[in-house]
Amino acid sequence: MSLPKSITIGGVRVRIRLGDLGDDDCYGMYSHRRKLITIDKTLKGKELHDTVRHEMLHASLAISGLSYSESYEEESIVRCMDEIYFPAWERFTKRFNSE
Repeated sequence: MSLPKSITIGGVRVRIRLGDLGDDDCYGMYSHRRKLITIDKTLKGKELHDTVRHEMLHASLAISGLSYSESYEEESIVRCMDEIYFPAWERFTKRFNSE
């Protein structure tokens, strides 16, 4: 099983890389400016899978603009998840499981 090099989230291509994050408490991070998800290179299996999912959620919120809101309305978040995050997650799991 190998990690896809990129995934499309809300029409935006986001690269996925393994790297040394240098912090034991940081498993992954998303840079909106760079459109890049970096995952700790030591992660495997479920930890890797769950961390990518977590960082894709950060990316979805940033791409939709919700992460810049001062307050969150429930319906806005649900629509973001339905229209941006879940389709991207489905594409990722198909590619992750097939490679």
